Amino acid sequence: MESHEIRASFLRFFETKQHKVLPSASLIPVDDPTLLLIGAGMAPFKPYYKGEAQSPFARIATCQKCVRADDIEKVGKTSRHHTFFEMLGNFSFGNYFKEEAITWAWEYVIEWMKLPREKLWITIHTEDDEAHKIFCRQLLGSYRRIRSLRPLLGDLY
Repeated sequence: MESHEIRASFLRFFETKQHKVLPSASLIPVDDPTLLLIGAGMAPFKPYYKGEAQSPFARIATCQKCVRADDIEKVGKTSRHHTFFEMLGNFSFGNYFKEEAITWAWEYVIEWMKLPREKLWITIHTEDDEAHKIFCRQLLGSYRRIRSLRPLLGDLY
């Protein structure tokens, strides 16, 4: 499957879940003096998360253009390090939370992407018991493929 097909599939999936699909915001943030460039899919929605503005939509899905330079010294030396990428995201503004987000993520990768469930591993923050329970229901109790991890500081986007 090519990247444009994955992008279209993801956005189509979330349209079926009543998300408004929006285009990528500019890489240069509008009205955000705290950012030089957009580095995460949620960045254009910071005013909604901070309660400074109300989202016009309860559910949004995007393919956001992003730039990150925190590991720029590795760019070009590995196939995994980039400065520019597109981040797929689904966002809720007071409409749904973990149960739906996890259930839909699982549905997308298993039913739409047809990824083999036996090859998937799930990582959950060590203190997130709720997510652990939700994934256990999704995996029908197969605890072997769930790992609880505390993210590194640089992984918190």
